[in-house]
Amino acid sequence: MHYCHYYLGLSIWVLIELHLELGFSVNDRSYLDLHFSLAMALLSCRAVSQSISISLSSVSVAASKPASRTNATKCGSARLQSSLVAGSQLGTSSILSVTAKSKVSVNKVLGVRAAVGADNVVTEPATSIKFALLLTVPDSSNTLTFLGAGVREKQIAFLKVKVYAVGVYAQPDVAASLASWKGKSAADLVKDEALFQELAQAPVEKALQIKLARDVDGATFWGALDEALVPRLTASGAGADGDAALAEFGNVFKNRSLQKGYVITLTWVQPSTLRIAVAESEAANLKTEASIESKALLSALYDVFLGTSAVSPSAKAAVAEGISKLP
Repeated sequence: MHYCHYYLGLSIWVLIELHLELGFSVNDRSYLDLHFSLAMALLSCRAVSQSISISLSSVSVAASKPASRTNATKCGSARLQSSLVAGSQLGTSSILSVTAKSKVSVNKVLGVRAAVGADNVVTEPATSIKFALLLTVPDSSNTLTFLGAGVREKQIAFLKVKVYAVGVYAQPDVAASLASWKGKSAADLVKDEALFQELAQAPVEKALQIKLARDVDGATFWGALDEALVPRLTASGAGADGDAALAEFGNVFKNRSLQKGYVITLTWVQPSTLRIAVAESEAANLKTEASIESKALLSALYDVFLGTSAVSPSAKAAVAEGISKLP
């Protein structure tokens, strides 16, 4: 029973962390689903504990009475089977949770990548979010080519919460800048930091397209991005200009609610313009909400997603695979 009390306390802590880290509210469907799963797991823990206690008591009583070896074996088997059934019936959510985690682990080991559909879209496997193979961003006549997509996860306690999927696009001319890596495998490319530096600095239009997998408070979304950008801007010596650009970037998100399905496109317009467009859904038109002049901010932003400590390793790996297939 002590373990059950510990589990209950841990569950409450996780729910509080979800609220603080991602702005989950008690009305959030994902929050309620997780709350229900944790409650069911706790009930399972209690049921198994009680079942084991009953079984042990029965064994003690049986041991005090003479009985044949065969009968004792049958009774013990029946009690054990009853305990297992009780545990499995009430522990379904726990079993499903373990199964889901195992599936994720298998996907990581096998290196599952986005699947191309017949309708010229690519499905990011962890979130099932779709990305177009070709993208035209607002206020631009250029058509960008899809390079790869991955999931951004937030570690909260022992859970990994899928926050959004991010797709990386660039003009087809990017192949000329990356010609030195032509013919290399994706496995080799993903370990080559010089490749991603060259991709970020290539003199072509590029875009990061973020699609939210859940509701997130705008201030929380920006807080995580700001936390990743600040040390990179500081290291680059961007100074006051970098701080001003960062503040302007943050103003787009701080005072708004970002809901599941929102699309955010961050375009690097040559030579040094960050164009930010937001749409409330796939069907809505992307609209440019801000244009910021800062090459330091752009370099820091692309390093967040494609650098040594990329926030989405799966996106970086997918981009490496996409580059390996460039003509």
